[in-house]
Amino acid sequence: MSWSWVPPRPGEEDGSDGGPSPALRTAVTVLAVLLTGALVAYYLTVGVRQGEDRCVAERPGGVSVDQVESRWRWWPPGTECVYPTGSGVRV
Repeated sequence: MSWSWVPPRPGEEDGSDGGPSPALRTAVTVLAVLLTGALVAYYLTVGVRQGEDRCVAERPGGVSVDQVESRWRWWPPGTECVYPTGSGVRV
């Protein structure tokens, strides 16, 4: 779609779009992607480990640390604790 019929806004008479330079937009995009990647890596290394530790800390009486199992749950995202019971497995 051509926007040539739209009159220029103040400051756009020279043909520029009035926005930030392409180099600045690229730099901001790269920084945003790197920050997002760092946050995802932090969550995967620290956040998931905390869920596993919580399962061990909240285990019912009579259940040893070796019997505790944690599983990844997609929705809602997080860790699901699995403990054995006398008649089977309790989730």
